[in-house]
Amino acid sequence: MPSQRPSERWTSYEDWDYGTMKQRLESLMASLDKAALVDHVEAVLGSSVSMSEPFSAGQYWCCFECFALDGRLVIARVRLPRHPDSKASDHDEAYIMQCEAATMAFLRHSVTAIPFPTMYAYEAPGSARAAKAGAPYMLIEGFYGNLLQDVDHSLETQDRILGQWTLFQAQLATFTFPQIGSISHFSEDSGPVIGPVAAAASDGLPNFGPFSSAKEYLSAVAKARLDRAINNNKDTTHLTRLGLFTFHDIVRSTDIFNHDGPFPLNHMDMGIQNLLVNDTLTIIAVIDWEMAQSAPWAVFYYPMPFPLLMADERIAEILADATHGAHRNTVKQHKTRDMYRAKFAGAEKALAEGGRPLLGSIAAVLAQESSRIYGIAEKIGVFDGMEEMLTRELVRLGYGLEGEAADRKLEELEYGKRGVQDITM
Repeated sequence: MPSQRPSERWTSYEDWDYGTMKQRLESLMASLDKAALVDHVEAVLGSSVSMSEPFSAGQYWCCFECFALDGRLVIARVRLPRHPDSKASDHDEAYIMQCEAATMAFLRHSVTAIPFPTMYAYEAPGSARAAKAGAPYMLIEGFYGNLLQDVDHSLETQDRILGQWTLFQAQLATFTFPQIGSISHFSEDSGPVIGPVAAAASDGLPNFGPFSSAKEYLSAVAKARLDRAINNNKDTTHLTRLGLFTFHDIVRSTDIFNHDGPFPLNHMDMGIQNLLVNDTLTIIAVIDWEMAQSAPWAVFYYPMPFPLLMADERIAEILADATHGAHRNTVKQHKTRDMYRAKFAGAEKALAEGGRPLLGSIAAVLAQESSRIYGIAEKIGVFDGMEEMLTRELVRLGYGLEGEAADRKLEELEYGKRGVQDITM
């Protein structure tokens, strides 16, 4: 077991001095009663604990580490004040936290083969303990280990990790639901209840589902992203808006996403930033379940650090040219994608032989246009300078057009984008 505690890599305010992030952190620190958190952790563990001075912060949460003398770790995960520009209401914020707590309860009751943190306590907005601490919070099991994103990414490392990574996703996908949405409630008697998509609530969309079809859900997702880009006009480029409009049009006007349920449970963010590994490269925990939901099969796509963003022909050209500047990285990504897909096929076979077959094939989905389009759309506006290339690849995959035909289609889409505010779902 690695000796490094999570707090040893935490940097507190460092790198958070942008927008209103530092002010939100400072506002939380001014009102937070850390002693109340410590008291609660000690009551849970039945042992004295010390709280780390360094903390870790994200867009919505701030984390403190509580360390017991016997080595047990508990992470006090405290909700940050809302961003001043957030459209989410107090109800939306509470719903997001409620869904994560319900998902963790479902996992604890139903899932035995995926390592995830134990949630010791959840203090919702308005609870006595939350009022005493000065903010809603969760007490979650901590782990000794490293984030996968901080580990060497050699092909040997990938081979060791990918089998576990794909098996966990496949195991989660054996749980399916008739609608797309988040687990809003769970009890052992009634089981999980699917409600609106919690991740959308952060954008002030509390009635975002649940949905009965992939097309309905992805149309709403695409429209929400496009609206956000238009409303943040000064912060998004013209090509970003065109790319998002193209994705929206593909979902609405083609049959690529015409898929009905049942829909598999998906972590939605099971990337290298949310996988903890030990020194033997065993995944010891999958963390951050707040975005988990039932979702279309198409949301399975090749993740970072080996995304599939270019046409196969272009990849083949680079692979064949050892002098190309991107040759080495492209070779590594190509081999890793092949390995990733093969590991999914192996996981699916093992699950079927064990009596828990998937209702679909993730390995097959990764080769389909729907997965490639969704994966590219996820990167629109993320990779600066790549918007035109990504949008052209969307046009190729979505409409089967290249060259001059693609140019004409982009002109048509550009013309349609000008009236995007009039789009109806």
